[in-house]
Amino acid sequence: MTGDFNIRDSDWDPNIQYHSIHTDEIRTIADSLDLKLATPINPGPTRFADNHRNTNSVLDLVFMNLNNVGFNKHVLNPDICLPLDHVPLFIEVGINKENVDISFEAIKKDSEEEEAFIRDIIKGIRNIDISELKNQTDIQRCANTFVTVFKDAWSTHSTTKRIMKHSKEWWNEQCTVCINKYCETGDVNSWKNFKSAIWNAKRTFFDQKIQEIAMSNKRPWDLMNWVRKKSLPAIKTIYHEGQPCNNLTTLWDALHISYNLAENRPINTRFLDGTNQCDIIDWPSFTKQEFIDAIDKCLNTSSPGPDHVTWRHLKSLISDKTCLDKIVNLANTCISVGFWLEHFKESKSIIIPKPNKASYNTTKAFRLIVLLNTLGKLIEKVISHRLQFHLSDNGFLDPNQLGSIRQRSTIDVGMYLTHFI
Repeated sequence: MTGDFNIRDSDWDPNIQYHSIHTDEIRTIADSLDLKLATPINPGPTRFADNHRNTNSVLDLVFMNLNNVGFNKHVLNPDICLPLDHVPLFIEVGINKENVDISFEAIKKDSEEEEAFIRDIIKGIRNIDISELKNQTDIQRCANTFVTVFKDAWSTHSTTKRIMKHSKEWWNEQCTVCINKYCETGDVNSWKNFKSAIWNAKRTFFDQKIQEIAMSNKRPWDLMNWVRKKSLPAIKTIYHEGQPCNNLTTLWDALHISYNLAENRPINTRFLDGTNQCDIIDWPSFTKQEFIDAIDKCLNTSSPGPDHVTWRHLKSLISDKTCLDKIVNLANTCISVGFWLEHFKESKSIIIPKPNKASYNTTKAFRLIVLLNTLGKLIEKVISHRLQFHLSDNGFLDPNQLGSIRQRSTIDVGMYLTHFI
């Protein structure tokens, strides 16, 4: 960390007899990054006064890690400052070779690859034998076959995409062909063809986007500025228990402790002892229609879990009668045996900053989004719908319970506030 800090302080300038109030803040930031103030080999002023009333001063500072080979070895060279009033600083910094992965695997939406991806999954599920599912071992074997089908289809049809600051959603294959042609020839006509391809790609993309918003998801606010991507806030080093998290290990430990406080915590169920017990009822087998109804209102834009299968893909699988039969059979067996598959528990977590926070140096300033595999989420939805119907039909729900209940929303809360409070 180096630059013109424009702070005069006795800590680094012997001609100054006072301590600046900003120095402590600078040192706090440096400490959070595990950096210390470095001293040049030839100490001296780094800024020359432009008149006789002012004195030369030290304003340009260098903060480095103690283990860096260039610590306390940078040099001031006032002989080549030219017309500038600041002295150039020369420093040798040791940089570790590290490959930063800026690529990811993806399948373009509505592409031939996506159609082939869905076809391979349907074909693979059709070939799965689920006739002999009697115990946990059989269920796990069947689930492993599902996982293999998903992985094989993804590895076959996904392509590597590079993350770039100029990446655009509307860019298509024709744009790539035209820009490559222009790079080869440098011809004016090739450039015009490229600009025309861009115009056509944008027109097609945004026409489809507007059509989707107007007819499918009914979300006109997606076109507003306030729902577009927002610049991330400035992030300081995250502190946990008074210590800065300067590497992945300490950062992982801090996030893990913050978001998994309830892990392995014993659950006290004694509060249920005074509850009146109802008669035990049978759990009817799931029906195909329950799965069709549950997935019907799922958003196609939701992010997938580790298996890369989105709701759009799963809707295509459900539309195939053979695949639907096998998914329903798997769900019924899980309930009858009392076993929930590990595949349904697998997830990937995305950490995003909470908006409008004064500081982002604690784990509480971030929110965790957990993405589960969609097949397990679909079965959970079916179970949830059935439980809510049972609770409502038998009068187990309090009339004031509005949250997490189907066909109840903030509109009902507003009506309660208006008419009863």
